[in-house]
Amino acid sequence: MDLSIIIPVYNAALLLNRCLDSIFNQTTQYTYEIILVDDGSTDNSIDIIKARKEKNISLYQQKNSGPSIARNKGIELAKGEFIAFLDADDFWLDGFIEKTLSFIKTNNELVAVSVAQRHIVYGKPPRDTFFQKNITNKTYILNNFFDYWSTNQHVCTGSLVIRASAAKKTKGMREDLRVTEDLEYWFLLSSYGKWGIIPEILFVSDGGDVTRKEGWLKKMQIRWNNAPSVEEWQKRLIGKIDLNSESYKKAIGIIARNLCYCQLLSGRIQLSRNEALKYGNYFTKDAIGKLMNIAKYSSFTWYLLIKFLQYREHHRK
Repeated sequence: MDLSIIIPVYNAALLLNRCLDSIFNQTTQYTYEIILVDDGSTDNSIDIIKARKEKNISLYQQKNSGPSIARNKGIELAKGEFIAFLDADDFWLDGFIEKTLSFIKTNNELVAVSVAQRHIVYGKPPRDTFFQKNITNKTYILNNFFDYWSTNQHVCTGSLVIRASAAKKTKGMREDLRVTEDLEYWFLLSSYGKWGIIPEILFVSDGGDVTRKEGWLKKMQIRWNNAPSVEEWQKRLIGKIDLNSESYKKAIGIIARNLCYCQLLSGRIQLSRNEALKYGNYFTKDAIGKLMNIAKYSSFTWYLLIKFLQYREHHRK
């Protein structure tokens, strides 16, 4: 088996067939299996899966435990030489399997390969990965994962293929994280080998319909409340990555800004301010990152920032 494709499923009936069709419509010489891990769905997702006629689909059912546990179960069950993740509301364009596997199979130094992506957000123009605008159409191998990621943020859950031996050795994604758990995993994987890039849009993220149906604020509140400190977030990277390198500091600054934002919105005033004071110089230079760096020097201005951001998020249209 060349590739094991792991799909967590939770109330995914709306777009699940689109996801599966995008796999079965691939033109490829490689063999693959699809492992669907149902995470306690209450809609008719399981009926949709059982109605499929393809033979290389397997279904595992578990109580609702979250996407990391579902993906890790898929890694445990995987028989392929390589592993890919795909969320049930996203899809691949034709060529994803053929081009990623052809690249990684001919480069033993690679631990993973990532493709360019298109992200569709309701009410906004589609957003393509930034690096697509700055490179040729040739595949290439990164010399420094963190330098490249801090500029391009080139990896998302459905955009990559991983060497299964490394995926199993890492023991998968951290099951205690409910926010940026995927990013922690990409960082960890980078310590097991080099990362390849295919600068062609072969993955599309388009789950807005599902998010609106589930309730955006409810979904985000869970993430905000469970955001850890930066120190807790990076504990698995200690000893595997040089945390003092300038390239890693730039990358962790982006993570720290995201975690700090979550901490702010969950009302953890002192923790969020401490994170801003420690990592703020490396925060993303967006409007929120700049506001955090202005407000962090006074407990009063930090409190005002919290109230402003909480009001903003709870009154989104």
